[in-house]
Amino acid sequence: MYSVHSPQSLAIRPLLNLLLPSNCVLCKDRLSESNYCLCKGCNEALPQLTNQCSGCGTPMLNGITSPDISCSECQRKPPPFARCIAALHYMSPVDRLITRIKSDPHAPELQELSSLLLASIYARYDTNSIPTTIIPVPLHWRKLAYRGFNQSYNIAKYLNQQLPNTQLCSDVCYRIHHGKAQHLVGKQQRLRSMIGAFDARRKIPGQTVALVDDVITTGATAKAATLSLLEAGAKSVDIWCIARTGWHIATP
Repeated sequence: MYSVHSPQSLAIRPLLNLLLPSNCVLCKDRLSESNYCLCKGCNEALPQLTNQCSGCGTPMLNGITSPDISCSECQRKPPPFARCIAALHYMSPVDRLITRIKSDPHAPELQELSSLLLASIYARYDTNSIPTTIIPVPLHWRKLAYRGFNQSYNIAKYLNQQLPNTQLCSDVCYRIHHGKAQHLVGKQQRLRSMIGAFDARRKIPGQTVALVDDVITTGATAKAATLSLLEAGAKSVDIWCIARTGWHIATP
């Protein structure tokens, strides 16, 4: 037996595409053998995130492309994590693709988007500087029981399979608080609700960590989870996410 994201399944995917041709989920054109759910044109048209803060990863809209430029907020108060790497700007149609991976653990969008994140990771690191411990942002056990899976774990699993010399650890960080969905509250309430929201089950002394999530908005979740990992002894924590957005919802 093998999973839909295992090396065995990847090996037979060209044959499956030949026998059971698929269509692009966006434009409905036929897919080539090398694509998961998006045709080449739709894949290349996704809003790639090239201008972003070197710290929190928020999109920089002023055209600055230097990898060393920090946003004003990070200049005032740097985040506890070392950097945030995101592949895409969270806007249409990325939002629809990510909704799919939140609702279906076997959605082909998972592999398509995770492969774009993988390319961003390789572009931002020297081979020997990639974090060796990959940790998915955990869901509270109630939400996990309701949904049945954690999309962040699925993304982290894919990255672990593709990146050499890394280990996937889903038993280190856990979520203590269970509150409202984060997109339903304002920025300040979100930041307050995340204080002390995570803890670590065991120590990870000296480990370089990549904390994986699907989308980062305010960074409140990433900051809270990072603090718990640093307290557990992590040497450094980087954030890896498929999409990043600046805070665009009016706060109360």
